[in-house]
Amino acid sequence: MDFLSCTVMLAGVDAATAVKFHDALTRRGLNVLRVADGRTVFAGFDEELPDLLVVPERLPDMSAAQLCHHLRLNTATRGIPVVVLVEAHDEASEREVLERGADVCFCMHDDPAYLLFRICTLLREYTADSAEREGITFRPPLVSVVAAPSGVVWTWPGQDADRQASTPPLVTMLLQSGQDAMLVEDPDRLDLTGVSPGCMQSDCVVIDLTCQTFDGLALARTIAAFRRRTRQCTRVLGVVERGQLTPERASMVFDAGMDDLVDADIGPELMLVRIASLVRRKTLQDEVRREEAHIESARARMALADALRRVNADLAAANRKLIDAQAKLVQSAKMASLGELAAGIAHEFNNPLAFVLAHENTVKRSMLQALDAVRHGDRAVAETALTKGAERLASSLVGLSRLRELVASLRRFSRLEEGEFRRLDVPEAIGMVLTLLAPKLGREIAVTCQLTAPPELVCQAALVNQVVMNIVSNAADAIQEKRDAARQTGGGSAPGRDRILIESLLVPRAGAGGLDYILRISDTGPGVPQELQERVFEPFFTTKPVGSGTGLGLATAYGVVQAHGGSIVITRSEALGGACFTIRVPYRAGEERRGEHVA
Repeated sequence: MDFLSCTVMLAGVDAATAVKFHDALTRRGLNVLRVADGRTVFAGFDEELPDLLVVPERLPDMSAAQLCHHLRLNTATRGIPVVVLVEAHDEASEREVLERGADVCFCMHDDPAYLLFRICTLLREYTADSAEREGITFRPPLVSVVAAPSGVVWTWPGQDADRQASTPPLVTMLLQSGQDAMLVEDPDRLDLTGVSPGCMQSDCVVIDLTCQTFDGLALARTIAAFRRRTRQCTRVLGVVERGQLTPERASMVFDAGMDDLVDADIGPELMLVRIASLVRRKTLQDEVRREEAHIESARARMALADALRRVNADLAAANRKLIDAQAKLVQSAKMASLGELAAGIAHEFNNPLAFVLAHENTVKRSMLQALDAVRHGDRAVAETALTKGAERLASSLVGLSRLRELVASLRRFSRLEEGEFRRLDVPEAIGMVLTLLAPKLGREIAVTCQLTAPPELVCQAALVNQVVMNIVSNAADAIQEKRDAARQTGGGSAPGRDRILIESLLVPRAGAGGLDYILRISDTGPGVPQELQERVFEPFFTTKPVGSGTGLGLATAYGVVQAHGGSIVITRSEALGGACFTIRVPYRAGEERRGEHVA
């Protein structure tokens, strides 16, 4: 294992001991730092955190127990392993140090090779990420004891123990100390995954290396391989016979993947503390891994949120482009409609204009007659001439007002604000449309309006300017085609005038709250065959002769109605016998909202 990136800090260790340990650690490839006391240790944390601390039982300014206590209180430092150096083997003091948060208690007079083994086991990497488990709850640590009656664990802690007992004393002591313990006599039945029904994953496995019925080192290697494969960090403690705790044996078990090694001379309380230390170390690393998993999960959620924001921004931009494209299409359709009506509108302009020009000569002659009569003192002739000129001026004013009305309607109809939702006076807008269509409707088609719905509606102006105009214009064309067909067959036109009926009403929305605003346009034309009632809304589809229509009028109307979240359908008018277009949109009577678009 490569430890070149690991840093071991020696804090408060005397010079001779520090030199002895420094040489052993550097030969192993570890980076070694030396500081004088505990305060210096904490001050150095602002710059760099060591991977492991080695401290004497008593530092110049504090005890090792106090240092461990401070370390474990801080999230950033509580995962740092601590090795405490003691002058002599004393179970009571060693137990106290381990209970206060230290990971290893080591006698300074022991072989440094054994210290190196303990340090390497603490630095062994179990920090790879694991899958985050939801709903983690507290559970007491589980210690699995792998032993058989032929090993020392079965008779530990005394020679007089009953070899015929069904459970080793260690299992009983672990249960009494508040931990879960499980005896495993057959290593093949050791469940490391904890996925079997009623089983949990072991936090620590105690292996009796003296048993003749199984190979303890082979089991340790299996557990180590499992840890590497699954990124788990279950701890392993080996137990050897009395007097077999040697550096050579320590090196052997370290290579096999064990984390600690004790012999049968260890006292019961110290044994429990050593196991608790391994479990605590494992628990700390589990907690660090969970926190890292949470951090990575938060980063992933932030990245996903950023991606969603970018997607939403792209969708909003695409939606704006679609709305702009729709507005341009509506505008193009309006210009096409104006092109089709150009001849009639020109005639509407020409009649009053010719009328005004003709009266202008009459007014001029009347003024000259009046002036001449005034010079000759003929008051009666002067009054007659002035009266005639005033009448002609009044008639001219009627024609000029008609021209002004046409120009205002054209300006309102041609403006580009079709995509904005605003308050619209529906009767006024319909009146403007009928003004522009008057030349096309002529005297043969009467338009009747029965507008019972509220006059104001929050909508796009295109809902009336374009949709109503297209439908009424198509109705006029259909009526004219019916009249032409009747004349060609010799039947003549039907008696009386044809009709177009425009209705508005407010009805409750079916199956939901709110109201629907309905515009219904019926005519006395031939109607739309049922097989074509869906196709007429397709772009470029038209029933008119080639060159007589673009096929975009009703397609544009359909798009405008869809933009309002409404619907448009064609049926047969029961009252008039022709086609009936029903436009249904949600009723909105709120304040004017410029620039609001409905997807």
